[in-house]
Amino acid sequence: MAEIQLVDAHCHLDELERRGMPAEEAIAAASAAGVVQMVTSGDSPAENRRARELAEEHEGVFFTPGWHPSNGRAPSPAERRELRDLLDHPRSVALGEVGLDYHPRAQGPIWDPGEQRSLLRSMLELAAEAAKPVVIHQRDAGRDLLEVLDASPRVPTMLHCFSGGAEFAQDAVSRQLYCSFAGNLTFGSAAQLRAAVSVVPPGLLLLETDSPFLAPQPLRGRTCHPALVRLTASWLAAHLGVGLEAVAEWTSSTARALFQLPPP
Repeated sequence: MAEIQLVDAHCHLDELERRGMPAEEAIAAASAAGVVQMVTSGDSPAENRRARELAEEHEGVFFTPGWHPSNGRAPSPAERRELRDLLDHPRSVALGEVGLDYHPRAQGPIWDPGEQRSLLRSMLELAAEAAKPVVIHQRDAGRDLLEVLDASPRVPTMLHCFSGGAEFAQDAVSRQLYCSFAGNLTFGSAAQLRAAVSVVPPGLLLLETDSPFLAPQPLRGRTCHPALVRLTASWLAAHLGVGLEAVAEWTSSTARALFQLPPP
């Protein structure tokens, strides 16, 4: 089954481990499905360190240290220095995930949007200083995100787990933002995402699992892992009326260009 080569542009191997799936098992399953490289992302200091360890231990794994808006605060000076140091690691391929999240939370009010925007501007400056791309988390904050990006240093930017419709996708494409789609693209209720993915050109299109979240159909609701990016790629190929090989080539070459990944 591994006649094609895919890249999972965004996953959380450490979270898979916490849910009972060892990284070695996930990586072996991915390899069997033709997923030859994956980028595991950190959201906080402990997760960033584990992401680094996993990238050091496994040839096809790379990592992105980040600071998720769900942390509800900016990093301390020491935490920011650690982020900067991790960006210089040879297996580190971007800063992220960072971004804006205005979605209501059951556990309490959202973090102040103004402070979120201020931190994102600071993170974009950090990425520019390190000459690294940035991986963006965006939820219910599309307009503000574009405003911050337009006023900040330009770095290659990936919108992870793309959220929005065709209009937002057009805005992203006009800014040369990379758009990465996860397994929710395959959901029956995802009409907006289907419209969005149809306007993203191959050179800006990526696929991810966001493991362990958002397993694609027909496995919706189960634990997602990097091998399942193949299901999303197969769905997208059918949606676009092209072969799976074409989708694999487009999305993998785009991921390698964005993250400067070596040949697998």
